[in-house]
Amino acid sequence: MRTTAILLALSVICCTEGRAAFEPVFESPWLQGGIASTLFPRTPLVLTANPACMGLLEGHGIAASLSRPFSLKRLDRSAIAGCLMFSRYALGAALSLSGDESYSEATVTAGGAWKLINGVALGASISIRRLQISGYSRATGATADVSAVWSPVEGIFSTALFRSVLRTGLGASGDGAAPRSLELAVGVAPVQNVVCAIGAARQEELDIEYSFHTAFSPSPILSIATGIKTDPARFWAALELSLSALSMEYGYREHASLPGTHSIALCWGHCASRPSVLKLTDPENEDNQSDVQFPVNVNTVTEEELQLIPGIGPSKASAITSWLRQHGPVSSVSDLQEVPGIGPSILQVLGEYLVAE
Repeated sequence: MRTTAILLALSVICCTEGRAAFEPVFESPWLQGGIASTLFPRTPLVLTANPACMGLLEGHGIAASLSRPFSLKRLDRSAIAGCLMFSRYALGAALSLSGDESYSEATVTAGGAWKLINGVALGASISIRRLQISGYSRATGATADVSAVWSPVEGIFSTALFRSVLRTGLGASGDGAAPRSLELAVGVAPVQNVVCAIGAARQEELDIEYSFHTAFSPSPILSIATGIKTDPARFWAALELSLSALSMEYGYREHASLPGTHSIALCWGHCASRPSVLKLTDPENEDNQSDVQFPVNVNTVTEEELQLIPGIGPSKASAITSWLRQHGPVSSVSDLQEVPGIGPSILQVLGEYLVAE
């Protein structure tokens, strides 16, 4: 029994999304696709997978998740994460717990993202990991991840992650607290409410692994995601239901030789990323849009009109109109400061193009 507990614990701690028998589960159902799915985060739990992508979130939020890896109760994992968004910074923290009476694992993570310039964000996180096995010694180690995310063209996104760029040993074993890996992904939002991404990850002593992620939001309250990771091929799917500031996710993931993994998550806050859509320039349409006369009534403004305002892309335009639908007419443009992702600088610009009538 002790030998089994040790093997399970070490596998969960020391193996990442590679081909190990017991690979760990990302803390959010929406992140089961690995590096590819971090480009379109839905909750602050993205901090545990890619700190720079926390800068893609639209606003403050807090999320909690539960998962049962491979239908094994003894591996049950829970996590909670929160983030604070500022005009150029995002700060977050997360706590993850798993195990039973045979072993227990705890990981505390703190990190942030810095929006360096328009379309580029850098991120870093530090994790402290503690492992305890019944009847044996305890072990503690630390790791640091660094990453970047950038949008070279509106509607196209890329990210690079160096996991465990710095690390300590795990107790007296001399092994690293977590494996090192280099992970890359590129994604696109070809049309409104549809995204897709591909990624590649190279962990030390393992072959390159590839991942694919796609998501579709047929309505404001429903989002569906699915993807594949290789090698071996593993299929996963996730479903999200949103009601105002509350959203709930469910995820399922297959494994080549083990039972499936189930996970759920709850998030409070309008923090899901709303990526800009890839634009194919239409000169005739642009000429028609230029006929809009500002200032425009904020209570009747459309997404298309908002996108004509400097610094307001499709994501922020959608966030503003969604917030107005939920909260009703406003008496002042300054009320838009309550919209997730709208900081003082953007609010000042909006005041030059909008009026409250």
